[in-house]
Amino acid sequence: MTTQLDCSIGLKKETTYGTPVTVDQFLEFESESLNRTAEFAQGEGMRVGSRIPLANRNFLGREQVDGDINLVATTKALGGILEAAFGTVTNTPVPTQAGVFQQVHTPATTDPLPSYTIQKGVPPVGGGATVPLTFAGMMCNQIQFSADPGGLLQIGTTWTGREVLLTGTPYAAPSYPAGLDVFSFVHGAIVLGGTVTAATADALASGGTVLGNIRSFSLQWNQGLDDNVPTLGAQGRRSRRNVVGRGELSGSITAEFTDTSLLTAQMNRSNLALLLTFTHTSTIGTSANPVVQIHVPVVKLDNALPQSNGGDVIATQIPFVGLQPDAGPAIRVVYRTTDLTP
Repeated sequence: MTTQLDCSIGLKKETTYGTPVTVDQFLEFESESLNRTAEFAQGEGMRVGSRIPLANRNFLGREQVDGDINLVATTKALGGILEAAFGTVTNTPVPTQAGVFQQVHTPATTDPLPSYTIQKGVPPVGGGATVPLTFAGMMCNQIQFSADPGGLLQIGTTWTGREVLLTGTPYAAPSYPAGLDVFSFVHGAIVLGGTVTAATADALASGGTVLGNIRSFSLQWNQGLDDNVPTLGAQGRRSRRNVVGRGELSGSITAEFTDTSLLTAQMNRSNLALLLTFTHTSTIGTSANPVVQIHVPVVKLDNALPQSNGGDVIATQIPFVGLQPDAGPAIRVVYRTTDLTP
C-alpha cells in the first residue's frame, strides 16, 4: 500500500540512447515537473456535411519529454546528477583518507554526452501499487546552485528527452544510502577575487579573497543542447542524443555595501575568480569532510549600483557572467564523498 508521499525518482546512465535501463540511483527530490509534450498535425480539408476537422486526419507530429528535478545537495549520491549536468568527471581517492573520493566535474568538450533513463514512481489515490512512468533518452541541459540565509544548498536541474513509457519497464523500488546528510548555508564560504589555485584530482581549490558580506548567491550552467526536429523514420521522436552547443554560465550575488571593492570591479569590468566551498561538519575517512566546491576562474560583475534602503542595511543583488579562461575549464565542481563512483 502507498500514500501520496511515496512518489519516487530514480535514474541510471543508458548504454544505448533511448533504450530504457533499470534505474538504481534514487533521489531525495523536493519537486519535479517531468512531463510529455506532443504536437499534432491536423488535416484541414473541407468535406460536405462536416463542420470541424475529421478525427482520422489527426496524427502525432512530434513528441518529447522535459521538465525539472529540484533537490538539496547531499553528502552522498549527488555525483550522478553532477555528471549528467557537466558530462566529464574524474574520480580519485583522497590521499590518507581511506574510503574518501574526490570527483571533479567539468563541462564536456566532445560529443556525445551521456543519456539517462529516469523513472518516476507515482502513487495512485487510494493507496494502490505505484505506477512507473519511465522517461527514456533523458539529458540534463541545465543546473543551478543557490543558497540563502537559513536555507540549504539547493540544486535545480532541467532535462529533455525522447519519450515516456507507461508499460514495458517494471517499477524499481527505491533504496537510499545510509548516512546521507545535506549541505546548508552555514556550511558555506565564498571567495571573489584574488588568486585562486584550482583543484587537482585529489586536492581542493584554495586561495583568493574571502568575502564576509555576501547574503546569498545563485549560479547557473546551461549546456546549450540542440533542440532540432526529429528525422524521418523516428516516429516523431528524437533519434539521437542532443549535441552540445554554446554554453552559458551566469548567476548573481547579494552583497551588503561594506566598501567599494565590488563596485570598482563592476566599473572596471575586472576579471574575478569565484570560489564557493560548502564543507559539512561530519567526518569521513580519518579527518576529511564532505565537500561541494564550485570554482569559476573568470567572472565579470554586471552593473548594479547600491540603492538607499529606507535606513536599513544597503544590500545589492549583483548579476555576473562566467567566461572562458585562457586555459582550463570555465567551471569546476568538486564533490568529496564516500561514494565509490559518481
